[in-house]
Amino acid sequence: MAKENVFLKNLKEQNLIDDREIVVMADVSATNGNRGRAFVLLNGTELSFYAAAGFAELGQLIETIDLKQAKFLKGSSFILHTTMKLECNGVVYSLQGFSQAAMFIEAVKGSCGF
Repeated sequence: MAKENVFLKNLKEQNLIDDREIVVMADVSATNGNRGRAFVLLNGTELSFYAAAGFAELGQLIETIDLKQAKFLKGSSFILHTTMKLECNGVVYSLQGFSQAAMFIEAVKGSCGF
């Protein structure tokens, strides 16, 4: 029997993620000045960035972007250098160093409007 992931269960109960259960931690930098290590949550077409308050604790919400307004620029699931870049409302977001790269990139790419 598989053990339930309490962290994911709590995020779903708070309606922060959908049934795909896509949550990664990544090094994020944006041309609006935001940068740092953050939890990245995908819920439908909303991509949210949260500060980390611990290994499995969400901190303050930093920013949420609507992927319907975003353009996927590029992504790489190469295990030694996972990267993704997208643009939304004139801001370019670069993410690096995340796990489950192929699944994450494909989900974000499929949710982008452009």
